[in-house]
Amino acid sequence: MENGRHFYFLRKSRHTTVKQNVHETDGQRICKRLGRKLGSTVTVPSAKTAIAKQQPQALHRASMLDASLNRNPVKREHFLTFMSKILDNNHAELAPPLGEHEECWYLPLFGVYHPKKPDQIRGVFDSSAKCNGVSLNSVLLTGPDLTNDLLGVLLRFRKEMVAVTADVQHMFHCFVVRKDHRNYLRFLWHKDNDLQENLVEYRMRVHVFGNSPSPAVATLGLRKAAQASEHEFGSHVTSFVTRDFYVDDGLTSCPTKEEAVKLMKDTHSKH
Repeated sequence: MENGRHFYFLRKSRHTTVKQNVHETDGQRICKRLGRKLGSTVTVPSAKTAIAKQQPQALHRASMLDASLNRNPVKREHFLTFMSKILDNNHAELAPPLGEHEECWYLPLFGVYHPKKPDQIRGVFDSSAKCNGVSLNSVLLTGPDLTNDLLGVLLRFRKEMVAVTADVQHMFHCFVVRKDHRNYLRFLWHKDNDLQENLVEYRMRVHVFGNSPSPAVATLGLRKAAQASEHEFGSHVTSFVTRDFYVDDGLTSCPTKEEAVKLMKDTHSKH
């Protein structure tokens, strides 16, 4: 939270989106605009929980990952490509030295493949890894469930003659983490993405897949972006983004092909 602005959420009814009652007071807010991206906290711990600086565990997991990559040259190249995108897109930064009383958390890395995408690996920042019985996800507020009801989305998708789909590429990476919360997203990786170099400390600048608050942060941010430019592109785009997305996948239908094309063009222009 920052500067006293809070978001309060009401319960979601079936086939509808979550209704929000936003109370803004001086000082705090969950999201703010940082350049061309929306930024937020990683969501503050639900209690003042002392988080251990579990670097030894992170070092052990990093050595296990190295061994796995060295055994499998194809996996190694895929993982290096993934990490190259993370670093080249400025989604991670070299971590500064920790202050004497600063808390941090190290996210172990591992890679997984989708059964239908054997040539692409997804690097996972393991927020559920436990140290002394505590994981990062266990001390973060997850936020409200803002995910639209899937049945409602699918029913509207089948309603009209022309069906359209869309997705937000790397949705969680579109939302910047506030600078003073990035130490909870530290990880160990090789300098310059070179496996021959030593491990150094990085930290993520954006929200990551696997962090419990990420879905709520990203969904809220996406809707705020749509609402902020409704005057420019119209309520049809805001309605699509707010009602017809299931996490990062948009599904809707329109009476005519022309309306469908316009909706997609306007939505793409807005975002």
